[in-house]
Amino acid sequence: MKKHLLALMMVFGGLLINAQNIYTGQTLEQNRKYWASNNRYYLIFQNDGNLVLYNRAGASMWDSKTNNKGVRAVFQEDGNLVVYTPGNGVAFSSNTNGRRAERLTVQDDGNLVIYNGSNPLWASKSDLKNGGRNNGFGRGNGNVNTGHRFRKGEKVFSPNGSYYLAFQNDGNLVLSYDSGDVIWAAGTDNKGSRAEFQADGNLVVYDSYNKPVWSSNTSRRGANKLSVQNDGNLVIYGDYTPLWSSGTNR
Repeated sequence: MKKHLLALMMVFGGLLINAQNIYTGQTLEQNRKYWASNNRYYLIFQNDGNLVLYNRAGASMWDSKTNNKGVRAVFQEDGNLVVYTPGNGVAFSSNTNGRRAERLTVQDDGNLVIYNGSNPLWASKSDLKNGGRNNGFGRGNGNVNTGHRFRKGEKVFSPNGSYYLAFQNDGNLVLSYDSGDVIWAAGTDNKGSRAEFQADGNLVVYDSYNKPVWSSNTSRRGANKLSVQNDGNLVIYGDYTPLWSSGTNR
């Protein structure tokens, strides 16, 4: 009897010690709380389809913004954390596939992190947020709101991770496949100093003298979103109306 009790204690002790780690190949159980080891934070895939990180007081620290969309959350064998829609579409992706991710960790500091060994690939609260693939920057939902100024080297990925927009170190604003092959460019290499999706809805690349060297010419037309789409098209929208596109839909 004592042996059985000791065995049970060891099993449950192990579960408590490792409860903060989710490993590749695991499907997150709906409504189960995955606690940090200090029991101050937990990750939960809710019944409404949203994947949320909470603190113990019930305040949301991060969420996948997939409520009323997600039906399944998986930390896949390929290292990608994905929330799927009913039609097997992707509602959220960490864009960490193919980078040898090993574990998703709910940390004691309230950060949700995907690791390859000791190397962080994605985090809920850092410059690694939403992927970044090769350079530590990135946005995984494909959308940029007005007022956003691009950092050089920043990548904005489409939700499926197949395409990204980047303001390169050479000053060119470029849309590429995830392999790095270019499918559209502003042609501002060796000219661009900064790129901004302005508050007036215009996407502009400026030179070092603050002179525009490329523009989408969408100022004051009600633009509110720049979207890197799953079809490989870069589109500026005013609500649901397209105002400009790269014309690269595949």
